[in-house]
Amino acid sequence: MVKIAICDDDINIIKEISQFLHEYEKNNSVTFEILGFHDGDELLASNQKFDLIFLDIEMEHMDGFEAANGIREFDMNVFIVYITSHSGHFERALKVHAFEYITKPIKQERLLGVMNDFFAARHDVSETIIQLLTSDGFVNVKLNEVYYFFAEAKKKILMHTVDGNVAIFENLADIYNKLDKTQFYMTKRGSVVNLRYVKRLKNDRIIIMKDGDWVALAITKKEEFIKKLSSVMVDKLKGQ
Repeated sequence: MVKIAICDDDINIIKEISQFLHEYEKNNSVTFEILGFHDGDELLASNQKFDLIFLDIEMEHMDGFEAANGIREFDMNVFIVYITSHSGHFERALKVHAFEYITKPIKQERLLGVMNDFFAARHDVSETIIQLLTSDGFVNVKLNEVYYFFAEAKKKILMHTVDGNVAIFENLADIYNKLDKTQFYMTKRGSVVNLRYVKRLKNDRIIIMKDGDWVALAITKKEEFIKKLSSVMVDKLKGQ
């Protein structure tokens, strides 16, 4: 089941999007749990995690950008789709890792296209494999199973994976050169994270990973890091 929030101060917009989503359910054999909220305060106060949020930008009590910033404090991975009457908000949308935005009046074809992109991005799994040197010799590593790399010494890198930790005896720079830069990001000297497994950013300096570990982020890289997360979603939409 996909859990979806629709946050808009216009009840008719909530009803319209809900109707479109129910039609999508019927035509695509998927199941949605849809909850409506009338402002950003109400959405944040719910303390619920969602797979997808449709978020109005122009709301009276708390606008969509402020609400999105609050959401990103505890969830860096939820897909956010902005709803707006204007098309000039794209740059600000990127800063909070927005997936897309749709303009009012909402067209059913546009919303259904966004849903198709959402499922494509959500189910995209990289099977890229690289070879890395361990104490047992070279091994094949599935990049989609790597959370992050951390340099303990010049040629001793701790690789955190879904199956545990592995010592890699290569330079981090050499490893980084083998990685897909749209999926992996060097957060500071000595650490590289898999953007797919970022859970949230804490206090602008600490990246919390989905496995509960944390990785330091250079303060000078905060804006670039958030844009990098955003660009992953944008590239998927463009089919890159």
